[in-house]
Amino acid sequence: MCLIGLSQCWLTPSDHTSSASPQHVTHKGAPTVVALNATPVAYPGSPLHLNVEFCANPPAHAARWLHGDRVFTPGNQYGSTVLAYSVKDLPTPYCKEARLTYVSMHERVPRTFYFIVSSPGGVAEAVFNVNFTKRHRQMSNAIDDDEEEELNRPEQIHFPVFSNNTASGRTVASMDLQLALALTLFGATLLQAH
Repeated sequence: MCLIGLSQCWLTPSDHTSSASPQHVTHKGAPTVVALNATPVAYPGSPLHLNVEFCANPPAHAARWLHGDRVFTPGNQYGSTVLAYSVKDLPTPYCKEARLTYVSMHERVPRTFYFIVSSPGGVAEAVFNVNFTKRHRQMSNAIDDDEEEELNRPEQIHFPVFSNNTASGRTVASMDLQLALALTLFGATLLQAH
């Protein structure tokens, strides 16, 4: 049995084979990313939780959350507003989970988030389109109670320039440069496809 979008298959022996246990096959190639909640609903003042699972064999060397013109690296906290949790290993070899929490959503927060993973095998992304809505209001005598709020379309992302000023030194700067190059090549490939 092979699951679409994952880097692994499990072969179950047929009645004609002598093997009694399933065979595990792992392939190498481009990474895959699956958004576990690709269209979450967010309310004013409520936290937004985003989750992805990704598989990469060869292993990923860079993973980033992109939001507007900001880049969030897993394992870091950004003030009191954004938590990019450390990447967790999943039971499946070469597969991991990444989580991001935006502590308090409000109307000015861009509605589109991206998760990008890069490995020697290629680059993959997951896109989150947040449905921001206001909570249901109590009935009142206000004139506009029957009107529904029109939601804004998700904003487009503007890819940031990666900084070489990192605490980890050359290795992280090199990975950021490789990720930026991979994103550029990915964008060029998309343009050629249209």
